[in-house]
Amino acid sequence: MKAPFPENEQERLEALLSYDILDTDPEAEFDGMVQLASSICEAPIAVISLVDRDRQWFKAIVGLDAKETSRDLAFCAHTILQDDVMVVADALQDPRFHDNGLVTADPKIRFYAGAPLITSGGHALGTICVIDRVPRELKSDQLLALKALANHIVTQFELRQSHRTINRHLRELHQTQQVLSTLINASPDFICFKDGEGRWQTANKSGLQLFHLDGVDYRGKTDLELAEHTHPIYEDAFRECLVSDNLAWQANSLSRLEEIIPLPEGGTRSFDTYKIPLFNEDGSRQGLVVLGRDITARKEMEDRLRLAASIFEHSSEAMLITDAENNIINVNPAFTQITGYRADEVIGQNPRMFSSGRQDKAFYRDMWRSLNKIGYWQGEVWNRRKSGEVFIEWLTINLVFDAEGKLSHHIAFFSDITEKKKADELIWNHANFDHLTQLPNRRLFRDRLEQEMKKSERAKLGMALLFIDLDRFKEVNDSLGHDAGDALLVEAAQRISDCVRESDTVARLGGDEFTVILSRITDASHVDRVARDIIRMLSTPFMLHGMSVSSSASIGITFYPDDGKGAGELIKNADQAMYSAKNKGRNCHCYYPAVTALPVTDN
Repeated sequence: MKAPFPENEQERLEALLSYDILDTDPEAEFDGMVQLASSICEAPIAVISLVDRDRQWFKAIVGLDAKETSRDLAFCAHTILQDDVMVVADALQDPRFHDNGLVTADPKIRFYAGAPLITSGGHALGTICVIDRVPRELKSDQLLALKALANHIVTQFELRQSHRTINRHLRELHQTQQVLSTLINASPDFICFKDGEGRWQTANKSGLQLFHLDGVDYRGKTDLELAEHTHPIYEDAFRECLVSDNLAWQANSLSRLEEIIPLPEGGTRSFDTYKIPLFNEDGSRQGLVVLGRDITARKEMEDRLRLAASIFEHSSEAMLITDAENNIINVNPAFTQITGYRADEVIGQNPRMFSSGRQDKAFYRDMWRSLNKIGYWQGEVWNRRKSGEVFIEWLTINLVFDAEGKLSHHIAFFSDITEKKKADELIWNHANFDHLTQLPNRRLFRDRLEQEMKKSERAKLGMALLFIDLDRFKEVNDSLGHDAGDALLVEAAQRISDCVRESDTVARLGGDEFTVILSRITDASHVDRVARDIIRMLSTPFMLHGMSVSSSASIGITFYPDDGKGAGELIKNADQAMYSAKNKGRNCHCYYPAVTALPVTDN
């Protein structure tokens, strides 16, 4: 016979769904409960059954390989209509079940006893029941045990939502202490019950292990008495327990606090502790329930998160976080200070909004290829501030993955290095360029000469070095002054530069000495032509402070690798060829090796 629906069926179904229990994975604690029910009631089959709209679903089962049955066939659909254990001594003799498919066919139920799982709100979610294939009865203590198990199951369900109904269930737990001791010992939380005088009555293994009380006869002892039976480091913790117990009694309701327990081996453990005082009908103290959940890992995580948040907020380095689709979800104050954008102006946007256009698509393609390959990228990027100003940032990007290995976030750190780059460039220019002519100086000339020699060797092409000395420069300097001499040097540098290719190098070594590196020479006549052009240009009069001043140049020329294998040798030979040009009368050029002549003593 199909069971009628309870009067509050819609509310009951809503309550059942609110516990989020249906179709969940098996759990060891509930599996242990049905094993215990089977053992206590000496029944081959035991089930925790939840009655859904059209089915009964088994949260835990022993003795049968099944997950659910139709509600129309469910004995439990009848059980949830009553408040007490429903016992069917012989299903074949019961008009409700004699033609039930579970009776006439497998599993051929003859005996059934089920205790309804009734919540504090009065909703029957299902049952814990025991089943046998032969007619029988249950003893009174078995009935009590079955009811106790039902109460504990509901307690476990409701603990997932809140501790509102814990007082009622703890009274039931106290009444069935022997039955439930196995169950509470399976909990990783610290569970303890003290009487009205603060004497420990029962505690689970987790609690005893926490205080190193394994093997100690703890029952009937107060906190201070137990402190004498364990490590001295626990004494302060036990004293603090007395204080918080008294506060719970005074509050006359559930109280919650955080407790720090030191450990003999070093360190501490943090507990989120609930204390629930229970009172007798006459108002006297009945007992105190203590529940402690180890939140050490959570506290450490919170500390790390607080530290990370503090670093995020106070770092001088800009930080930007995007989701897996690279949409901005957060920025720190340093980001606003550097870019000028407030958080509300960029959240939800793509970081490409800051692009300056200085880097091409290939740059970003290579960046993302590297980032996706190794999860990390670092380098210089040109970006644009809110004001439109372009700046250089040193950018670091990291990928963040979730527990399943899927990309969840990008985290970018950057600092404004615009001024540093300018300073570095200024320092480099001072170290490598002549401050008067802005040509490479002796240091940079030597570096470029060695680089061009290597390139020449790799390319199997010639290279020429021209050593240039201005004729009679000292006379100009002495007669017209240093300002005129400097102006002549600047103009001479420009005229020499105009005679060579952009790929060639013109340098000033100091005084009136210049050099030219002609690279990738395939025809020696090109060198001769450049030398003649330079001599012609430098022999053209200079206008200095309104005066026409004539000058000329002597040029010595060497070839690599014919005239020297090293940079020093090449320079020395070019210098010697230049002196040969001076000895020939100036305003000419000579190649090395030239006829040896005594160098002239003036410029």
